[in-house]
Amino acid sequence: MSTNKTMAIVTPVLNDWASFAMLVKDIAQQDSLAAYDITVVAVDDGSTVIEPPPPSSLTGPVKRVVVIELNANQGHQRAIALGLAHVHQTLKPDVVIAMDSDGEDVPSDIGSMMDLSAEKPGTLIVAQRAKRSENIIFKTFYGVYKLAFRLLTGKLISFGNFSLIPADRVPNLIFNSGIWNNFAATMLKSRVPIDFVPTHRGTRYQGESKMNFTSLMIHGFSAISVFTDVVIGRIILGLVGTSVLAALLVCLVVFMKFFTTAFVPGYATNVILFVLTVLALTLFTGFLLVLSLLAGRDKQSALPTDLFGKLVRQIRQIDAETLVEVSAKSSAGA
Repeated sequence: MSTNKTMAIVTPVLNDWASFAMLVKDIAQQDSLAAYDITVVAVDDGSTVIEPPPPSSLTGPVKRVVVIELNANQGHQRAIALGLAHVHQTLKPDVVIAMDSDGEDVPSDIGSMMDLSAEKPGTLIVAQRAKRSENIIFKTFYGVYKLAFRLLTGKLISFGNFSLIPADRVPNLIFNSGIWNNFAATMLKSRVPIDFVPTHRGTRYQGESKMNFTSLMIHGFSAISVFTDVVIGRIILGLVGTSVLAALLVCLVVFMKFFTTAFVPGYATNVILFVLTVLALTLFTGFLLVLSLLAGRDKQSALPTDLFGKLVRQIRQIDAETLVEVSAKSSAGA
């Protein structure tokens, strides 16, 4: 029996199984991973055709590939969440890596992440792009997203899915309902220490990125939604500030009209009515936001572990000698 430590690498795949096979090959060639027995977990996010790599391609530290077939497309973030749930409940490795399978997350960076993790045990290690290589339009909107995230949540987000998660920190993520919307934002919300490894974007194995303005916008809103309570609190503070300014403006106009000789235009009354209307709407909106936040706390959010058995069709496990298929319920413990 091998005495090596165990590692699980979770990656979502949608139709691009050729890239996934190349990723598995690249992982197997990493000398820095030789001390680990690695299971690569591919979460199939509703592919039309599933073509996992053959057993003969599993060499070096890669001992097996697990393919989790979902019943329907759930999206990139939920696929990662379901993969982490399976890893935690079934594989129980010493360390977990989350990454994309298209080649932009470079397997050689895992070694640097492991080195930093050894220095800072119990810390989430995330890959932080030293320089982005997208076009100027994408960079601009990405900057807007980061600014909006900072203003609404008070936190800076500068990383994506590529990360190293110590085994004892996986529950901090999968039992946080935010992971259902955005993995990176959930890491921030988990209050687990985070450290960064500078990386460069790799070259895609094939094809082009499917990320566009629409998907970036959805991704941004999903990340912000993880901090709904904080965002609502900040919006309410903004509304209170607006209300105070509106009230001060009304008082100023009234004071000028009745207690000074200063000229007050005839439309001042209309201005006062408009400001009072804005003030009333602002207070009403703030009241509704508070009620919405409090009502939401009474509801139990579904977690990846709760829904695993419903969303997963089957699980394939591939090793160097055989191909075994087991049902999702018997493997997931959901």
